[in-house]
Amino acid sequence: MAQIKLNKQQQQLIVATTLMLGAFGYIYIAFFWGPISQKISDTQKQMDEVEGKISKAQQQAGRKDKLEKELLRLSDAAVEAERRLPKEKSVPDILVTVSDLAQKNHVELVSFTPGATVNKQYFIELNYPISVKGTYHNIGKFLAAVALQERIFNVLNVTYAEPAAGVMTVTFTLLSYQYKG
Repeated sequence: MAQIKLNKQQQQLIVATTLMLGAFGYIYIAFFWGPISQKISDTQKQMDEVEGKISKAQQQAGRKDKLEKELLRLSDAAVEAERRLPKEKSVPDILVTVSDLAQKNHVELVSFTPGATVNKQYFIELNYPISVKGTYHNIGKFLAAVALQERIFNVLNVTYAEPAAGVMTVTFTLLSYQYKG
């Protein structure tokens, strides 16, 4: 192998060139490559965060329709529950309902009296002593019609009197309920 002999000036030139290349490399990395690389990294992180937010928003938007349908269903259920268990006493409405059912079933409403109220944990129980007059079958149809009403009714203490000429008088307590809200 042949040895290369360099004079002092050539050696100084090689050392100076090496130092200049090292300084240029350091300046390039420190002032150009590093900051640009950091900006790229920061921008990538911001893009990932934004994409995550977009993904989450898209998932929530997909649930929006489902939640709106559920809200509509629950609103309808609340309206239905309100019809079955109103928040107001509404004695006139109950009287009209009972009178209409009596007329439709050929039963005479002899007496209708608002009675005592009983407070329960979630509702108020309203008692209405009632007397009706009619044939056995018509009274049975009347009581069945009361039970099938949209509003919740219950019949207690049914007492049948001795029939006279096919007509009998029946007394009972009609229970209605009011939501305690």
